[in-house]
Amino acid sequence: MLADPVAQRRLLDVAALDMKAVHLRHRASNLPEDEELRGLQAERVALTERITEADTRRGDVQMELDRIDRDLETVKVRQKRDQGRADSGEVVDQRALQSLLAEIEHLTGRINDLEETELEAMQAVEDATAARDEFVARRTGIEERMRELLASRKSARAEIAEQAERLAAERRAVRERLPAELLALYDRIAGRSGSSGAAELRARRCGGCGLEIDPTELHAIAAAAPDAIVRCEECGRILVRTDESGL
Repeated sequence: MLADPVAQRRLLDVAALDMKAVHLRHRASNLPEDEELRGLQAERVALTERITEADTRRGDVQMELDRIDRDLETVKVRQKRDQGRADSGEVVDQRALQSLLAEIEHLTGRINDLEETELEAMQAVEDATAARDEFVARRTGIEERMRELLASRKSARAEIAEQAERLAAERRAVRERLPAELLALYDRIAGRSGSSGAAELRARRCGGCGLEIDPTELHAIAAAAPDAIVRCEECGRILVRTDESGL
C-alpha cells in the first residue's frame, strides 16, 4: 500500500489520541477510590458479622439476667412471706419455728448469691452492649467514608468521560483528513494491538513496541519510497518515518 507521507505522519496524531484514550480507560478501571472501597467493604462486612455476634451475645446475657431477676423476685417473695410468719408469732411450735428460721436464713443466702450473680449478668449485658455500640460506630464511620469515596469516584468518572468525549471529537477531526484505505489498515492493526496502529520510527526504534529495528530491515526501510507503507516486523504497527528516524 502507498500513502502520502503527510498522511502517514498524521497517523501519529491519531495514534497519540488513541494512546490517550487507552490511558483514560485504564484510569477509569483503576481509580484509587475503587481499591479503597473494596477494602472498606470487606471491613464493613466483617463488622456486620461482629455486630450480629454481639447482638446474639447481648441477647443471651439479657435472657440470663431476666431469668436471674425472675428467680430473685420469687425468692424475695418467699423470704418476705416466711419472715412475716416468723414475726407474727403464728408459729408457736419451737421445732417448726426453728425450721422456718433456717429456711429464712437459707433464702437470705440465696438472695445474696442471686444478687451477686445479677450484678455479674448486668455487667455482661453492659459489656456486650458496649462492644456492639463500638462495632456499630466503626461501621458508621466506614459507611460515611464510603459515601465520600462514591461521590469522589462519580466526579472522577464524569471528568474522565468528558475528557474521552473531547478526545473522540478531536480524533474524528484528524481521521476525516486521512484516506479511507489507510485508516482501514490502521484500524485493523490497532484492533490487534489493543492500542494504536502506527508509531514513529525514532532513532532506529519502533515507538510502539520500543524494539530496535534490525539493521537489514532498517536498510530496506531507508531504501523504500517515501509513500511506501512500512511496518514493524515485531508488533506490526505502521512505522512512520520522520527526520528523527535515524535512517
